[in-house]
Amino acid sequence: MNIQSRACEITRHSFFLPILAGILLLLTPTVCLTAERDEIQRRPVQSTVIASVGYEAKGRILELEFQSGAIYRYIDVTEDIFRRLLAAESKGQFFGANIRNKFRSELVKPRAIK
Repeated sequence: MNIQSRACEITRHSFFLPILAGILLLLTPTVCLTAERDEIQRRPVQSTVIASVGYEAKGRILELEFQSGAIYRYIDVTEDIFRRLLAAESKGQFFGANIRNKFRSELVKPRAIK
């Protein structure tokens, strides 16, 4: 193989590299990207268990900050669950009955060490 043929072969492969990279990005599960998203805006709530609550409707992500300082994201949570949490008389009880162990979660920030 002469130099000109080799250069053509390298160029042909180089053309496909960005396309392959784009395909790989499309195939990457979205749950891996949640930790890289901007912080979800939370609002303070009256609760002895939960300090603040935030929701991202597009990604269906519920973010809870607990009184301990820990922050968790719950994946694939409906907006109905979010609204019912905000309306609940006891947010801690609602969390225990309807969210804890019902949705996949990610630790965003560990609890504060005292």
